[in-house]
Amino acid sequence: MFSIDFLVGFTIFMVALIAVASMVPGLLAGLQSSGIDYDAVAYRTGVILVEDPGWPVDPPWETYDENHKDEIERIGLAVSRDAPNILLSTKIEKFFNTSFFDPEDYRSKAIFGDIPYSYNITLRSLDAEGTYNYATGDDTPPGYGYIRRVVKIKEPGVAVIDGSFKDQYTTDTEDTSTSRNFTVRFDFNRLINQSIDPAYRIDPRAEPVNITITDFGEFLNGTASYATLESVTFRRGSSSIPFPYDESDTDYYTLRIDNNPVLYSPEPGVGVSSSISLVLKPPATSLFNLGPTSILDVEFKFEDEPPATNITGIHYYDYNPANVTRPDLKPAVLEVAIW
Repeated sequence: MFSIDFLVGFTIFMVALIAVASMVPGLLAGLQSSGIDYDAVAYRTGVILVEDPGWPVDPPWETYDENHKDEIERIGLAVSRDAPNILLSTKIEKFFNTSFFDPEDYRSKAIFGDIPYSYNITLRSLDAEGTYNYATGDDTPPGYGYIRRVVKIKEPGVAVIDGSFKDQYTTDTEDTSTSRNFTVRFDFNRLINQSIDPAYRIDPRAEPVNITITDFGEFLNGTASYATLESVTFRRGSSSIPFPYDESDTDYYTLRIDNNPVLYSPEPGVGVSSSISLVLKPPATSLFNLGPTSILDVEFKFEDEPPATNITGIHYYDYNPANVTRPDLKPAVLEVAIW
């Protein structure tokens, strides 16, 4: 009888022991090393930043202003999902704008965690000039999760129209009309070409376009010392596009004349003797509702009597190296610390 009682009791004990042993891992799941969890969060955040362009993408999230910030769901920095580790300079500048994003924005749009993680995110370029040197977040404590990603930064090109284009963009000197129009054309059917690597694609909807006319004296007539730039007009086809910014707004565009630090409106009505520089930024371009087959013309109108310049013609902002100079991708390092 004793042996049967012992056997029954021992069996019950073993069943209970096995049941308890199977429950222990679940009970201890929340007590695992926090370092492993933080490393995972840092890794995930790094992937979002360098492999995801963010959302929305059309128009891109970096063009959104304060009034539409809540519509931004993710703040990835990649040029495209098809170009991981290639970051877009305009996304970088917006991401590290701490007057636009607050700590909760970074947590909800880049880190994505159930707890309010602390973070430190830095980006520095490896060029000699140290062009990019950004940081956001708190100082790191003794222990934290960490990821380091080597990336490259895509910067916008610039169309430099200098004296070498004089013969190409000069009208017949016998033309006595007082107006001279010079156009820079963006043919989106050429630019938004899916066969072109996103790392090198020109997309004015996502990056600034820079038009610089230098050596303007080469385009002046006879003894004229300047020509009056009456207006800069944006056109889609034959129709002009209303541009609501009649005063300088650096969030949308900058217009400089003769290297003067003063910024001008699209109707400057001032004399040009040496140079014009127009930078049109994506938030402005997004106002034009441009699609993959659109044509955007930027028209510079000069008005003098008698005419002071014979500049005319159409300069294509495209992939021809003579028309647009595009900088090499810039190497950089992105570091993410989470705790």
